[in-house]
Amino acid sequence: MARLLPPQVAAQDFDNALREFRDAVGRQWVFDSGEDRRSYTDHFSLGDPNEHEPSAAVAPASVAEIQAVLKIANRYRIPLWPISMGKNFAYGGAAPRLKGSIILDLKRMNRVLEINEELGYALVEPGVNFFDFYKALDARGMRVWMSGPAHSWGSVIGNALEHGVGYTPYGVHADMVCGMEIVLANGDIVRTGQGAVEGSKEWQIYKYGYGPVWDGVFTQSNFGIVTKMGIWLMPEPEGMAGVTIKVPNEADLPLLVDTLRPLRMNDTINATYTIANGVRQVSRVRSRDRIYRGRDHLPKEVIAEQLKKQGDGWWSVIFNLYERPEVLDIRLRLIEAAFKKIPGATMTVNRWKKGEPKQTWMRQDVSLGPLGSVNWYGGAGGHTDFGPVIAPIGERVQQVYKLVYDRFVEHGIDCYVGMFGFGQRAIVMVADLIYDRTDADMVVRARKLFTTLSKDAAAIGIGLYRAHLTFMDDGARMQTFNDRAFMRFNERVKEALDPNGILAPGKQGIWPARLKDSRS
Repeated sequence: MARLLPPQVAAQDFDNALREFRDAVGRQWVFDSGEDRRSYTDHFSLGDPNEHEPSAAVAPASVAEIQAVLKIANRYRIPLWPISMGKNFAYGGAAPRLKGSIILDLKRMNRVLEINEELGYALVEPGVNFFDFYKALDARGMRVWMSGPAHSWGSVIGNALEHGVGYTPYGVHADMVCGMEIVLANGDIVRTGQGAVEGSKEWQIYKYGYGPVWDGVFTQSNFGIVTKMGIWLMPEPEGMAGVTIKVPNEADLPLLVDTLRPLRMNDTINATYTIANGVRQVSRVRSRDRIYRGRDHLPKEVIAEQLKKQGDGWWSVIFNLYERPEVLDIRLRLIEAAFKKIPGATMTVNRWKKGEPKQTWMRQDVSLGPLGSVNWYGGAGGHTDFGPVIAPIGERVQQVYKLVYDRFVEHGIDCYVGMFGFGQRAIVMVADLIYDRTDADMVVRARKLFTTLSKDAAAIGIGLYRAHLTFMDDGARMQTFNDRAFMRFNERVKEALDPNGILAPGKQGIWPARLKDSRS
């Protein structure tokens, strides 16, 4: 890879900065060779893998070293892109939004600082991944459980900051955050909530503290670097039930959503549910060419035939219930009665109680299994997704689903959809754009599909829950209320906290004034 300079930085200043970074963190922790930089590019890139190419990377091991790196970056006005583990491949992985940024790699800061079983919380650093966190809890007998995402190799902090989700009652991870330590662009260290009190023992048990609540401001933003985070943990449940509901007809989606909504709102279903459409279910054959070789969207008759072979309905709903064994029976009876109004719906249940061996359906373990879906088309698989946030009203969900499905068909890409019941009052429709990175035409179609869907969704008042690096500005442009007042507000905060614009320029469409011309 040819040498790349950060934007608006002279070659001599860049060389001086690299030398000073090496003095600050150790020579072996500054990476600027072509091979090193390639490891930080987007492995699921939609086109040119160097579209989001970094100029170098630096890996501090402590808050003091982060402060030293920030001082140097401010002096030379070098943009930094902080990452925890850089494993969020559907959204850009370790790559920066702004080409030429230096990666601030925090994976060396990988300590589980505290696990408190009495109060059910942990305090972790950015480099703690879900595998290591699980091991730390397992070593203590699993008296408290973490909530993990589908892919477990990423950072506990990084996932919560990006609004990731898991499958337990604690599954909306950003809601489980309690107390952060943040290093601001000028090197100042701030602790939120009760952490603002020196020596606090209550930092991880009460979110709000005295005064404004700032924790949410540092999620999906570029206002600071989170170096410690409290996360609430679930006490090990007495019992669990894993529920699968199959609904036969595509037209039953509105009724399905309207049946789930009250059960989730009144906490009969007390964890995240997933609704899978027909394409998502037939993808269990793993390779598309086993059932269809056309280049167009998978025809509905092919989907229906494969679903019949698998014994699946057009829709599948899965969720876990967490409860004492004797009370699980009551929850299950209420759920079964509710779904009897959908003709042909079937329900199956697995059971577990405390002390028994863990089972795969529980999703309590860590895994990389879902990554297999990226090879659907063969070649060099990649994926991102279009993730609209929708009110769980059947008519509204049907409106958005039809819009999304029809656009996927137009662009010749299979509409692989999972709808997740985030919390009690929202559905996030994750429509996966799975593509073959070696198929240039498919990559172009995938890019056009996302931008088209962004405009379509905004036109009916729908926004996103997150977006790939390439589409962060598209997501921000959907926030149109009052002549984009929200973005203007974010930009004012950015200028106040980071006047040199060094932290993650362009993240979630938030650009410092001096680099706004870099959006293209």
